[in-house]
Amino acid sequence: MKILPFVFSAVALLAPARATADSVSMPALYKSVRHEFGGIRYDYFVPGQRVSDQIIMGLGIPHPTRPIADGNTLIYGCRRHSCDEKSSVIATPAGTMLAAGMIYLSCDGDLDKKIPPVNCDLRPHFRIFMKKKNDLPALVQELQDWAAREGYTGAAERQFLKP
Repeated sequence: MKILPFVFSAVALLAPARATADSVSMPALYKSVRHEFGGIRYDYFVPGQRVSDQIIMGLGIPHPTRPIADGNTLIYGCRRHSCDEKSSVIATPAGTMLAAGMIYLSCDGDLDKKIPPVNCDLRPHFRIFMKKKNDLPALVQELQDWAAREGYTGAAERQFLKP
């Protein structure tokens, strides 16, 4: 069969990427993101929704993970059906969130009251989230570099999470 060598070749090409993606447990990462943000709600991707859920939503279409110099990993992706909106998370090998970034479009509206998004500012915004104890230049730079690779050219807004 001619297809069998092709299948083995495709599996061999995918294996290194799969090994890297498996280096951080996604269930552990999601649990950590939810813990770090708690019940904070804000209108980034979706009006009034938990920020943790929006960060996870922004990882919906995952991109290859990126190991960073300090042994941690940058995990990033884009939002399904709106790939202009994106999230990234710097995580330890155990899946603990150290910092997160979000590129989002700002719109007025309230889905809870069935008011669709209107008056959208088509210029993307970029926000970095972290606890003060994780406010390290290397982490901030990694998120700024990610945003630049994703085409974002503006300044980052910072938000510190409660300890």
